[in-house]
Amino acid sequence: MGEYTIAISNILNEHQVSNSGANVGLYIAYMLIGVAYCYLGLKWSAYLNKFMIYWVAAGTIIVVIAMPVMSPTHPSAEWVFTEFQNSTGYKNSGLAFFLGLLQAGWTLIGYENGAQIAEGTKNADTTGPRGIIIAVVFAIAQGIVLCVATLFSIQDVEELQNSSFPLSTLFIRATNPQLAVFILVVLTVAQFGSLCNSLLANAQLIWSMSRDECLPFHKFWYKLSGKHQVPLRILLLEAVICILVILPLLGSEVYWSAIMSTAVICVNVAYGLPYLCRLIWKRNEIHKGPFNLGRYSIIVNGIAVAWIAFFGVILCIPAVSPVDPVTMNWASLMIGAILIFSLVFWFVSGRKNYKGPMQTIGDTK
Repeated sequence: MGEYTIAISNILNEHQVSNSGANVGLYIAYMLIGVAYCYLGLKWSAYLNKFMIYWVAAGTIIVVIAMPVMSPTHPSAEWVFTEFQNSTGYKNSGLAFFLGLLQAGWTLIGYENGAQIAEGTKNADTTGPRGIIIAVVFAIAQGIVLCVATLFSIQDVEELQNSSFPLSTLFIRATNPQLAVFILVVLTVAQFGSLCNSLLANAQLIWSMSRDECLPFHKFWYKLSGKHQVPLRILLLEAVICILVILPLLGSEVYWSAIMSTAVICVNVAYGLPYLCRLIWKRNEIHKGPFNLGRYSIIVNGIAVAWIAFFGVILCIPAVSPVDPVTMNWASLMIGAILIFSLVFWFVSGRKNYKGPMQTIGDTK
């Protein structure tokens, strides 16, 4: 909230400055609050998810109605649906289009969280995949509606491109400062819900890897804490890693774009690796659960692997031209470092200890 207050003030005074320190501080605060909430257990996570359904729905309705209605001017429908502006510096407009896919790639991730925490729900073999499909369909529908409403509310494209706080600028120019603050609060709460789900889902994943003995000190990470039996040690580990990863932002604003591209690539590769393994080694041997794609399974798997490979390459291309140390896309360097770390980790610890998936048996206190 402090970040948004600074943003509103800067925009109204037409004097925008970088606030990396404030952003990092708020990031750390939200991270710690998210860990504290996850410690309350899966029941409170369910409460939050139910609340978020209505909160996000109400917020979406407010945004898609208030912005177009209150906007001082509106671009034409022709501009909204057919205008194409290439501001990247590349002469090839097709390349500019593909570079714009980063934002779409960032928003259409995270739906696997439902599958990761489905282990603690009833009928996980059907609720998990059903949750993924519902998340994808609603994300696409919500995204289209928000995009159309936003495009019809834009006042000055160049101002948004040059703004240090484009989202705040958009809301202020389309509505007024008071409503802009309210909308940003809606987004903040929605982001907090997403944070809690991501923390819990990743904790469940790391806990399962510890159960299968493919992590160093797996017995330490396998312990559950509190009356709600929450992997608190893993949640704290996540918080420490995330805080360490964000700290370089204090010294370089380019670092954030590299982190964003790297995160999208790595998450999509994590999605695609099981599909690739199935296509190569288990094409006709995999056990089919009660929810499956039937004869379309292999086709969908192949399309997914091809798209992820193509998308990963696109996201490593610098977003603007000419390329210099500031505009360079450092995602490929960071991915190389992650790949080296993962391979070393696997050969030093993972392969030696991993004996296959195990059932949860006995007390984990």
